Amino acid sequence: MMSHGLLILLSFVAGWVDASSFVGLNHIMTAHVTGNLVVLAANVAEGFRPDDMLKIVVLPVFFGAVMVLTMVHDRLWGNHDNVPRQVSLMLRLEAVLIAGTGLLGVWASLAGWTLDFWASLLIVTPVICGMAVQNAAHRLYPAIGPATTVMTGNITQFFIDQARRLAGRSSTSLIDDMPKQGGLLPLLILTFGVGCVSGALATTAVGIGSFLVPAVLIGAASVLPKLASQ
Repeated sequence: MMSHGLLILLSFVAGWVDASSFVGLNHIMTAHVTGNLVVLAANVAEGFRPDDMLKIVVLPVFFGAVMVLTMVHDRLWGNHDNVPRQVSLMLRLEAVLIAGTGLLGVWASLAGWTLDFWASLLIVTPVICGMAVQNAAHRLYPAIGPATTVMTGNITQFFIDQARRLAGRSSTSLIDDMPKQGGLLPLLILTFGVGCVSGALATTAVGIGSFLVPAVLIGAASVLPKLASQ
């Protein structure tokens, strides 16, 4: 598994962009992208609006981004053995994509855009693709460690561990990509939560330009060899 610092950073970024997009971009989830189906179902029950179509459209955007990334990875990077370098390249790509949403958000604000369906789709597409990169990176490079974009599995494992410890038994995840170190899971969960609160507050205060913060953090991580080392 790669450094804990990288996992903590990725968890913080995932929480930030998920909350930021939900607050600033018509209740769209960008890290936990399938959560949009739940929000969409609630919208349908309350009264469907044309803008709610965005929650459907972002799904094929995400799926397509994962497929394109996989094909590019397998063609250009998959045959190389330098995993930290390949992860660094993916982080740089993710940083550029998230920054794209931040810059489009600043532009939209300065230009006085109304965030209708098409404007929101344009702005959210880069970060959706960026989180497709982060989600796919965990699958393409299991050495990164446990998932950082959806905390449900991590939280479930954490409470399984606590229940067994209360019963006086040891607990180790049977899933290969879950952390074996007892202190890492609660740290990832906490960091994700801090990212959510930070992203929501920042977006409320300054708008969609707040996406530039996680973009800078991911970009910095991509050039820090200690964060991507095993």
